[in-house]
Amino acid sequence: MHGDAMAGLNLGDNWTPRTRNVLLALFAIYVAQLLLPGVLEAWLAWQPFGQGFLPWQPFTAFALGGPTPFAACLEWLAVFFLLAPVERGLGKRDAWFGIPGAGTAGVALGLVLTTVGAVGVPSGGYLGLAPLLAALVAFFGWANPGARILIAFILPVRADLVAWATGLLSFLYLLYARDLGSALAFGAWAGAWAWMRLGGTGALRRWGLHARRRKIERDLRKFEVIDGGRTAGGPRRTKPEEWVN
Repeated sequence: MHGDAMAGLNLGDNWTPRTRNVLLALFAIYVAQLLLPGVLEAWLAWQPFGQGFLPWQPFTAFALGGPTPFAACLEWLAVFFLLAPVERGLGKRDAWFGIPGAGTAGVALGLVLTTVGAVGVPSGGYLGLAPLLAALVAFFGWANPGARILIAFILPVRADLVAWATGLLSFLYLLYARDLGSALAFGAWAGAWAWMRLGGTGALRRWGLHARRRKIERDLRKFEVIDGGRTAGGPRRTKPEEWVN
C-alpha cells in the first residue's frame, strides 16, 4: 500500500467523480429527511430493539445526515477531504472493500453491545457518518504516514499519529458515554486497523488461493497413483479401460 504524503492538500484532486456522487447522494437523502421529517428516520435510522428496529437500519443509518444541517455539512466536508486521498493511498480496490468492511466491524460491535445492554440506543434512533469518518481518518493516516494534519488549522501532527489518536479517543468515549455512536466509531476504527494489519484485499486473495489449494489436495487424495501403469506388485496394465486418468 502506498500514499501521497501531501494528498490531502490537493483540494482540486479531491473532487473526483466518485466523491461527487457520494456527496450528491448524501445531500439528496438529507433534503428528503428535511422534507419528510421523521419518516426516513423511522425506516433508516438505527432504532432501539423493540421500538421500531428493522434489520437494515444498522447499515442505512450511516447514510442519514444530522442531527442539524451544520453537523451534516461538517460530515460532508470530512468526506470531501478524506475520501479521495484514502482511495489514492490504499488503491481503489482496497478502499472500496476496506471502508464497508470497517463499517461492518462497527455494526458488529454495536449489535453485540446493544444486545447485551452494554450501550444504549438514542430514543429517536442513531444516524450519521461519524463512525465511517473515524475509519476514514485511520485509513488516511496509515496509508499516508508522512502527511501532516493541521489540528485546529494550527498545530501540524503526523497523519499516522492522528490515526492512532482517533482510536484512543473513540475507545475512551465508548467507556465514558456507553452509547451506540461511540461503539460504532470504535468498532469501525478497529475494523480499519484490522484491514490494514491483515493486508487488505491481498489477504483476501491469499486466503482464496489457500482454500482452493486445500480443495485440490482433497480431490487428489481420492485418486490412486500408479507408477508406470502397474498396480502394487501386479502386472503392467495394457487395456485402456484399466488406466486411471
